[in-house]
Amino acid sequence: MNIFAKSSKDKMHTINQLTIHALTRKYTLIIIQNMKKIIFAITVLLIIAACHKRNEYSIHINVKNGPDSVMVLNNWYTSNDTNLIVDGKCEFVGVIDSFPKLVSLGFPFPSQRRTQLILEPGIINVTYTKKDGFIIGGTPNNTTLQKLNETLAPYNQKVRETWKDWNIAYRKENRSKEECEIAFAKAEEAKKIRAEKQRELIKNSPNYAGFVKALPLVRNETAANLKSFLDQFKEFENDRRYKSMKRQYGYALNTTAGGQVPGFTYPDPEGDMISLIDFRGKWVLIDFWYSSCHWCRKMTPHLINIYNEWKDHKNFEIVSISVDKPKDREKWIKAIEEDKAPWTQVWDSTKTYPLKFGVSGYPTLFLVDPEGKGTIKIVGYHEEASLRRLFNEAMDNDYKL
Repeated sequence: MNIFAKSSKDKMHTINQLTIHALTRKYTLIIIQNMKKIIFAITVLLIIAACHKRNEYSIHINVKNGPDSVMVLNNWYTSNDTNLIVDGKCEFVGVIDSFPKLVSLGFPFPSQRRTQLILEPGIINVTYTKKDGFIIGGTPNNTTLQKLNETLAPYNQKVRETWKDWNIAYRKENRSKEECEIAFAKAEEAKKIRAEKQRELIKNSPNYAGFVKALPLVRNETAANLKSFLDQFKEFENDRRYKSMKRQYGYALNTTAGGQVPGFTYPDPEGDMISLIDFRGKWVLIDFWYSSCHWCRKMTPHLINIYNEWKDHKNFEIVSISVDKPKDREKWIKAIEEDKAPWTQVWDSTKTYPLKFGVSGYPTLFLVDPEGKGTIKIVGYHEEASLRRLFNEAMDNDYKL
């Protein structure tokens, strides 16, 4: 009996040991699996933290005698951020998902003193003094942008001075047409010289800072130069400003580089439908305007003088396309009567036709050759002598794609 009893105890002991081993193995596996999950989670968090660290920017600002106690960071990709300036210092920090990005930094309205800034990882240094304005640096693109700004500063100053001279001449009570035209020509020349220098700097700056300096030229640039910019800065093709530049290139191909200009059919004041193809065989100046546009109407007398002189012996026609809203139709009719423009007037109440040309302001003119091909674009008010010169140059040149 004792022998059998001992044997039963041994068996029970063996079973217990096997059970303990099985349970130990099971929970060990569970612990190992959980540890793997914990380690994986920690690894992911470390990677995220490292990425955030790598994408962090910090803007350190020093202000001396600023016009306000507040600084505004205008991030056009997200939203504005505002910080107080304490003891002449201010700081913005953040994380960007992709970079570089163009933003602006400055004092709030009404001072309007601000500077362009490029968001990129690292410490961005900004100083402001009443004498020198904003000076930026710290990160590579901002350091380059500051150098480009300094190089262009005397050219910008010349443009400001010449435009001020024209403005003074224009606003005289008994202004002289000749004085205004001479002053305007000097201002145009200053802008031309600045643009040439800007293109030179852009060509030698294959970085985001160079791309930023190309942006102000886009509105008035030729298709060939826009294509050069697009090729040079292709690495920024996902930037919305690059995409906008690409759209402007497409407009320029059709409207200023010998492409076939998009047609239109719109009503004149009497309700008769007028089409661009009706003028095939003539030089046609397309004039985008609206009745409340001050500078559109100030330029009309210049166009009247040119039209009356050129309409016959230069085979020249003007078609003014108003973008007045439907509620402003009577204003449009009244403006035509007051200005006494003798050429064709049509009404695009939906404001869709200017979109095909990339028009972003008024007045804007496009000169179309007798075959319906675009030649030049003129943005903003121009004196009569300037208009004559630009039209004559276009008519004397062969435009090629």
